[in-house]
Amino acid sequence: MSDHENLLAEWKTLYSETLPALARSRDPAQPKWPVTLDHCFARIILDNTVGKGQRQWDKLIAKPAIRNMDEQQLRDAIDLGLHIIAGKADLCQLDELSLQCRGKNEGKYASKSSRQSKPEEDMPTRTGEKRSLEERTDPETPAKKRSKPNKNQSTLQFEPTVIAPEKTPAISNALEVEDVEQLQKILLRIQGHATLTTYRKKLYTILLSVPKGRYTTYLAMSDYLKSSARAVGSGMRNNPFAPDVPCHRVLAASGEIGGFNGQWGKEGKYASKKIELLRNEGVMFDPKGRVVGEPFRKFHTFEDMPRIKHLASQPAD
Repeated sequence: MSDHENLLAEWKTLYSETLPALARSRDPAQPKWPVTLDHCFARIILDNTVGKGQRQWDKLIAKPAIRNMDEQQLRDAIDLGLHIIAGKADLCQLDELSLQCRGKNEGKYASKSSRQSKPEEDMPTRTGEKRSLEERTDPETPAKKRSKPNKNQSTLQFEPTVIAPEKTPAISNALEVEDVEQLQKILLRIQGHATLTTYRKKLYTILLSVPKGRYTTYLAMSDYLKSSARAVGSGMRNNPFAPDVPCHRVLAASGEIGGFNGQWGKEGKYASKKIELLRNEGVMFDPKGRVVGEPFRKFHTFEDMPRIKHLASQPAD
């Protein structure tokens, strides 16, 4: 798959599966989940990325969004979705901005007193108009497949809060992870990928535990996963997350360079690049080109990170 296709698959899984699942379970990442439906998450995220919180997305690109978003728009949408999952972006505040773009904010977040001031006979008409507007602005889902909105979604009382980073769960110092927040983001991308098997998700996850300045081997990884070095090699060759998932840190059991970018051995086209990356990270090689030191084997699945554990419990694609 191309980078664009991978981003499309990741975005579709994020808004249509991952976020609705978190909302239904009332995940603590958000104090309140104002929406639970897939097209509502798409609306909120796209209005705040494509529309920059000022215009509704479908005034800027044609529907359906999934067919017309460029690569940067996909990356922006995925990043905001991951910020919502990590609790770094307030979903209620984003929803409010989205509704303001569409002239619908008062209908959802108006105070109870202002709603009661409206004549009761107007309510059925206003409700009907709101439903019609939602159907016209639905970014992804065909009308005949729409689910009935949660009746509580239109009565949520909004309390403005400031978007602020949430403290990330502590990770053992033995992992030598420099940027825990970046790690969590990559783990979410792996778990949310639309086409990866359960095996490959675990393969890329444990590879993240190999710190800078260390290396591991295809054999060490296959021993841990109870698979084969060939299966590990195939996963490294088809790594969709490089360089964030550092496949360059995986070498042959002999200590030789192994494969990189589909080429094998020190005579491979990209061997010098792999060696350069490792040396820049502090890995040393002897005069014969073999790595110095023992391979890293203390792999970690990061199941102690609450967000990741929750997503890992979802059915594999």
